[in-house]
Amino acid sequence: MFTVTKDLILPSTTTGSFPRPRWFDVSMWGKPLDTCMLDVRFREKFQDALAVVVSDQERAGLDILTSGDFHCDEDLAGRSWHHYPIQRWAGLEGDHLQAEETRSDFLKYPPGTLLNEIYTSWRWPRVVDKIEHRPLDYPKLWRMTQAKSVRPVKFGTCCSQVMTLFLDIATPKYKDKREVVWDMAVAMNKELLALRDAGCK
Repeated sequence: MFTVTKDLILPSTTTGSFPRPRWFDVSMWGKPLDTCMLDVRFREKFQDALAVVVSDQERAGLDILTSGDFHCDEDLAGRSWHHYPIQRWAGLEGDHLQAEETRSDFLKYPPGTLLNEIYTSWRWPRVVDKIEHRPLDYPKLWRMTQAKSVRPVKFGTCCSQVMTLFLDIATPKYKDKREVVWDMAVAMNKELLALRDAGCK
């Protein structure tokens, strides 16, 4: 009857971060995963939150599951999606409002709008040295989630081009943001290759 989709598998999944349970009230704030997992309260809440988000997706019948991005901090308007890598890589320092003159035109909205409130509230490190990879623990985070289901778990992250929109350069080691994007892409590639090697397909 359905000749176009006959024998064709169309796996279902979701995109984006899941809302946190109110009892999952801890964040990593730039610390390594191993350090956070030494705190028994963080460990219990994080593992329980992963179990809940995986179970919810299984009961909904999804074929490909996610971690819900529960490693990201509960931060203003999802800033942690970008902030998670740049809090951990070398070459980035500080916590600054981005200057109006360096803010990308993509991020300029009229005062009084929600997006203006977000982009004029978020704070960012500055590029102060060559950006280099430091572990983001993506393989560990993926394995912890995958251990809770036989269904495949995917893992997403922010791209270098988007993260660079928010960063001001405060070092002569970079002449423009294009060079910053390149080094961030090299750092992210290293992490994603480790994620692949851990078994994430």
